[in-house]
Amino acid sequence: MNTFLTRAVTGLIFVAIMIGASVFQWGYIILIALVTAFCTNEFFDITQELRDEPKKHAMLYRVWLITTNVLAFLITAASMTDKLSIKFLSILPVMMFSLFIMELYSKSEKPLINLGLNFSAFIYIGFPFSLLNFIVYKNGVYAPGILLGILILVWVYDSAAYIIGSQFGSRPLFKRISPNKTWEGSIGGLLVLTALGFGLGYVFEALSSLEWAIISWLIAYFSATGDLVESLIKRSLRIKDTSNILPGHGGFLDRFDAFIFVIPFIAFYIICFT
Repeated sequence: MNTFLTRAVTGLIFVAIMIGASVFQWGYIILIALVTAFCTNEFFDITQELRDEPKKHAMLYRVWLITTNVLAFLITAASMTDKLSIKFLSILPVMMFSLFIMELYSKSEKPLINLGLNFSAFIYIGFPFSLLNFIVYKNGVYAPGILLGILILVWVYDSAAYIIGSQFGSRPLFKRISPNKTWEGSIGGLLVLTALGFGLGYVFEALSSLEWAIISWLIAYFSATGDLVESLIKRSLRIKDTSNILPGHGGFLDRFDAFIFVIPFIAFYIICFT
């Protein structure tokens, strides 16, 4: 099976699972909690060589980071439905600041590097997935329509930009970071996404066609940017993929890099302007 077919089949199966699970509230909670855990674990793996943590503390740091990110998502989700008071979010600063205390006892010679990497894991992974709850919950009720639309738009943009770029692309979008991405693919993906965005207004009526179109423009830019940011990270670490768990895509971070990056910007637009 060639690379494109493998990538397409894996992508279709993955998106089908995401959409199917996200239709139901508990499916969404379990799915995103697992994705958050897998992404955090991969982030710890790929940054392992940069760390200066004693081996006996490495597993403690890994579990601490995964727990913090998953708890951030779960507590935020529970607070959206009033099943848990938002005051419980105060545990997150406690867990993050505990990292400073842990460094006191680790005897590391590079504590700031360890702290920087650990805080980056929260900002890059835990924070966006927590913000996702502000998109899917409306007045305390789980409303998956917007999430489903975003998942579709992100996947369609990725596929359209890849297909158009591979067939007609000649001008690199960001040659220093990712020479295979082209202006033709990005513009083609934007045009496809704009048309789809207007159409989604008739399917997911929580937002108007114009609002969906604006979200599609945000996704077209920040999805590509998120992919470039992860390519920058991987290039600096001299790795191709964050893992090989997903055929044709690499790891969970490779698959969710665009989705993670668009969440803060879409959440800001939806909270403030819709």
